[in-house]
Amino acid sequence: MSGGIGASTLLGWYQSFYGGTGTDPNAELNASSSSSSSSSSSGSSTTSVVDSILAVQYAPTAPWNESSMPSQTQLVSKAMSGASLFNPSAAQLDMQGASADYKNLFALYSGLNTLYSVATQASNKNTTSLQLSQLSTAFNSGMSQLSTFLGETSFSKLKLTAGATQQSQTSSASTPQQASSYTTPALNTTGNSDAVVPSFQGDVSFNVGVQLGGTALNVPINLDDMGSTPRTMGNVVAFMNAQLSSAGARGVSFSSAPIAPTPDTIQVAGKTVTVSAGNQSWALQLNTNSAETVTLSAPSEGPAVYVGQVVGNTSSSTNSSGQTVAADAQSQLLKFDASGASVVSPNQPALASPDQISTTQLGASASSIQATAVAPDGSVYVLANVTTTTAGTTPTGGQDVALQKYDSAGNLIFSTDLGSAASASGLSLAVSADGSQVAIAGQVTGSLTAGQTVNDPTGANSFVAVYDAQGDQVWNQQDDGVTPNQANAVAFGADGSVYVTGQAQTTTAVQGAGGPSNSFLQVFSPTGIQVSDTQVATGGSNTSSGIAVDGTNVYVAGVQNGDAVVSEYDMTNPSSPTLVASRDLGSLNGGSVAGVAVQNGTVYVAGSTLNNALDAGTVTSAATGSGLNSFAATLSTGLAPSSSDAIAYYGGTGSTRTTGMTVSGGDVYLTGSVTGDLPGEPAIGAKDGFIAALNVGAGTVDFAQRFTGLDGQVAPTSIAVAPTGASVLDQMGLPQGVVDGPVSNLVTATTAVNAGDSFQVKVNGGSPVTITVSDTDTMASLATKIATATGYTVDAETSPGAGGGTALEIKPSYPGSTVTLIDGPSGSDALTALGLKPGIVADTTSKTGGANVLQGSNTPLYGLGLPATLDLSSAADIKTAQVQLAGAISVVENAYQNLKNAATPANVLALQKAQSSGSTPAYLSSEIANYQSALTRLTASSSSSSSSSGLASLF
Repeated sequence: MSGGIGASTLLGWYQSFYGGTGTDPNAELNASSSSSSSSSSSGSSTTSVVDSILAVQYAPTAPWNESSMPSQTQLVSKAMSGASLFNPSAAQLDMQGASADYKNLFALYSGLNTLYSVATQASNKNTTSLQLSQLSTAFNSGMSQLSTFLGETSFSKLKLTAGATQQSQTSSASTPQQASSYTTPALNTTGNSDAVVPSFQGDVSFNVGVQLGGTALNVPINLDDMGSTPRTMGNVVAFMNAQLSSAGARGVSFSSAPIAPTPDTIQVAGKTVTVSAGNQSWALQLNTNSAETVTLSAPSEGPAVYVGQVVGNTSSSTNSSGQTVAADAQSQLLKFDASGASVVSPNQPALASPDQISTTQLGASASSIQATAVAPDGSVYVLANVTTTTAGTTPTGGQDVALQKYDSAGNLIFSTDLGSAASASGLSLAVSADGSQVAIAGQVTGSLTAGQTVNDPTGANSFVAVYDAQGDQVWNQQDDGVTPNQANAVAFGADGSVYVTGQAQTTTAVQGAGGPSNSFLQVFSPTGIQVSDTQVATGGSNTSSGIAVDGTNVYVAGVQNGDAVVSEYDMTNPSSPTLVASRDLGSLNGGSVAGVAVQNGTVYVAGSTLNNALDAGTVTSAATGSGLNSFAATLSTGLAPSSSDAIAYYGGTGSTRTTGMTVSGGDVYLTGSVTGDLPGEPAIGAKDGFIAALNVGAGTVDFAQRFTGLDGQVAPTSIAVAPTGASVLDQMGLPQGVVDGPVSNLVTATTAVNAGDSFQVKVNGGSPVTITVSDTDTMASLATKIATATGYTVDAETSPGAGGGTALEIKPSYPGSTVTLIDGPSGSDALTALGLKPGIVADTTSKTGGANVLQGSNTPLYGLGLPATLDLSSAADIKTAQVQLAGAISVVENAYQNLKNAATPANVLALQKAQSSGSTPAYLSSEIANYQSALTRLTASSSSSSSSSGLASLF
């Protein structure tokens, strides 16, 4: 064999393909060599060798590659029978000695595939409600089994988690940063920086108050003092800064903020065409600092009216052309100038009425505005029902309540979630007289707080919660009486006590919407202890929708057996309220009571009615038309009939329904919806919104405004009045009151996390440690808590968050270590509320095949990417489950392929890749043919002297 290929060379070459495992190479080579008689048949020999090489098995066949896979019907039946869905012992491997990792992966695949089949069956339009309930039960059981399986199962060649795998995680929730500047809307939109600014024209004068420690400055700014100098952005900024500087206000200044142009585009044949590049714009910016408190005011101020409403289509519809119009409902806060000074907004809102100053959109997550209230400093509180939490996640019960605070220019100061463990609805809002506290009330289905036990877990109970002016929750309470019950109105007493009224069903039996109910009055101490619970009306259908406090007297208004009734209680002993008087105004004939108020010794009650002769004193403005009329009545304290009692109706040719009322300056401000014409306010659409300020004693309307909304659909729900809220500051887009005031940096105030919520952290597969959020935690203290609890093996620190806020970032402290984030208990999970995902956080590098490999090792990490909870509660939830499970199944298939590839020699992988592309590369075919020819010659020359065959005969 001198000068030829040695036997050891051939042996090494073939073993490099077979890897020394699987099929016996001697038998394969013997079979292939016996089929080759000469070099002229090298093509068929090459094919034979390639087939032999590819026939070697390095991993068991995956279940998804088998022809005998169970059908969807069989998988669903298995789940419905209660069988174990994740069972490694049931996995059948067709290769001896295979790693247990394959059994675990195949069991995981089988279970996930079964859950996917259940979700798919649930999506079938022919599935009945009973079947859906059964499928949901089976699905929930399977998800529970999945959690147990992943928690108890370990893999030798990989790491796997139900969640995500990332190098670090940063919470999507963040606490707000203290603002240091305030920017108005664009005031100069001409593209010319030297243009005269319309917002600076006319009588423009205001005051800038600066408080630094014990020193207070008041700097008057009057643009008339500029004389003939053109009021351009640059000139006005220079003038105002000169005034501030000369007064000694060194830490406050104005500047011009450039705004990039927005191209003007149109759609042509389905394509976007740019008509113009747009103009450069400039806004006015007020720069502040944390050491000083800056306050803005105007010498001339008048009332401003805020209305909360929903506009647009709440569901899809078909227009006159037969086209489907998608639902586009929006929640809005409108601001109107009721001063008569014709304050003009720098940016007139779309669909604005003549006296409308601004429109503030609450965003897609707000499904409705339930209540609105003005604080003494001019800020505005809004109570909204939301379908997405502050962290951007779906609330535990599908809907939560958000308390939002805006400045007078409509800029959001903070938004805080109630953080209910179940579905909640806000119904009422009140601000204390000094503005230091805010109370909200409403209804929650199930328990308000995670871990709390209620008599009826599926029933609706009333709740009340109190917050400070920075959005920190002070206390909350949930009623646990006969369900359903709800709190419709809330008010503060002078000592900080909280008064709540609403109604409750009388029995636990199922009854219709018009069934018997009792109205109630509850008293809570300033610290949240329930002091008393008094029935206001019983023995029929009774609702209570308004409450007002006047010293030690509390007034409750509602509908009792169809009549409008106002009741007065003496609260000298709050633990035992005494009924002083009750005034029945007569039947509303299907109308409603919007609320009650007390001001300067007069009781005001308002609503809507079909009865044009309510018993409320002198009629100062008669009802009109045959539809509903709004009404406002004034009664004397004590509620005894008096010659000063009066009632004014407000309506037109259609129907006028009141949905909100408040009192300011002796006028009763009403809002609601109207059809037909109103006095001096002709119809805009088929159904419009309205505002009317009634002077009941005189029977006059001091202010009226009619308005419409998106798609001609408008539904006002609440109203509030700022007595001095409209001024020239609105003209410049500046707020009244404190600018860039303090905001809370507590996690529980500005995220969906509640005190007591928790999650777990596990490092390198060790025992998990529980991280519990307290009511004093900031993002910084929470980061320290995590680092300390894990012995500083977790690098937890603050990170820049959305809008310049502060977020939480988590990553391993050391290369090669893994940090596993685990959800907290259902209903009190802080991980999801923070906007963090369960899963593995590790320092990894990417590897071919899509796997992330732990730094310093060859261990791949896989995350199934499944959310903390999946269920089949709705069509949307079912679709989400299908998508998420399909993604998880793909991850399992990828993990199997990578595990198989790792066990397969590199040359074989190359050959498999070449064959899958349709042809074996020429160089590889040539090498195989040459080696095969040499082997044939070698085996032929030695066949007569050896009883062995193939490669074995060479030795």
